[in-house]
Amino acid sequence: MKSIQTRRMCAIVPLNIPEKSKSRLSRRLNKSQRYRLTITMLLNVLAALRKSRSVDDIAVVCADRNVASLVQEHGATFLWEGRRRGLNKALNFALRALSNQSSFLIIHADLPLLTAKDVDEIVLASEDHPLTLVPSKDTTGTNAMVMKVPGLIKFAFGKNSFIRHVNLAKKHGISYKILQIEGAAFDVDDEKDLDALTDLSRTKQRNRDNDTQFSSLHYLETKSVT
Repeated sequence: MKSIQTRRMCAIVPLNIPEKSKSRLSRRLNKSQRYRLTITMLLNVLAALRKSRSVDDIAVVCADRNVASLVQEHGATFLWEGRRRGLNKALNFALRALSNQSSFLIIHADLPLLTAKDVDEIVLASEDHPLTLVPSKDTTGTNAMVMKVPGLIKFAFGKNSFIRHVNLAKKHGISYKILQIEGAAFDVDDEKDLDALTDLSRTKQRNRDNDTQFSSLHYLETKSVT
């Protein structure tokens, strides 16, 4: 990783306990499949961050120590949050643990289409604003956020987080930018998302990096998750 900006950029990836994640897919995927899909998507995100030219450091914050060695093997620092705190408290914990000399990219772990190009586009587009928000595909969630200074606004991840983050920025008079990035917008939360991802796997309509080692599309294809 080599930064293309003056201030260091640290990416923080919050990760739910893999064995407890993606419960809304339980009708279609068993526990082992949900675990594997969660890890596969995480590794795709880490690969995109690692290959980007705009991210200097990567950290994964999680309450599951069992993923520490895997995270470290793929170029990221593992931050054990202790007991599961919830997403917003976990992110606050991560900010306190990391250098306050960095800008921060908060990005979710369940983005199977994310590429290094997407990451660089997000970071480069954020240069002129203290806060940049990347909404989910339905524009209700916030899938990525760039803060030039930690603690600019209070984290409000959860239901309708995108409009909540926008309102917080307006309330505090913080200039912000909204950025639509396909690879960062597509997350996998429910069966409809799973169907869409499976369709992409079958048709191979999206160009992928040839050297992407961990592809959620490839996983769905080989495991026939339908």
